[in-house]
Amino acid sequence: MKRILLVFFVSFFFVQSASAGGLSTTFGEVLVEDLRIGEAYSMEKEAKVPLIITNTSNQEVKLKIEVLTPQESELKESFEAIPDIGWVELSQNEFVIGSGQSIKTDVIISIPDDEKYLDKKYQVFIWSYTVGRSIGLGLKSKLLFSTRKAETESR
Repeated sequence: MKRILLVFFVSFFFVQSASAGGLSTTFGEVLVEDLRIGEAYSMEKEAKVPLIITNTSNQEVKLKIEVLTPQESELKESFEAIPDIGWVELSQNEFVIGSGQSIKTDVIISIPDDEKYLDKKYQVFIWSYTVGRSIGLGLKSKLLFSTRKAETESR
């Protein structure tokens, strides 16, 4: 019987409270290492790092969340832009958040099973922003991850 051994390391999980005029998040910069190609990872379930946004303003806000490819000038040293933002999905990406309330959504990373993605370091942004306001508010969270080959072991 073969089983796939899921080894998931969160070697650096830097939680910072990033805020922007009425919004805050604990998902400021997150680094997850040794993700296997051909697998999907839930940041909430496997890393215990859901994306949480809090409305710190005194008004209800409509919020949208998008995945963005970083520009060359925005890349952290030794990281490259994610080849396809389709690798990152959100369990939900539109919300209405009351004053003082928080929302939570899962960030799911799915890496194609292609050896050209082995031993790489990727960066992607999660852009959370308000809509329908005269002055928009936004937060840009940085998700960094590295890849490795899947291993199997037999019993």
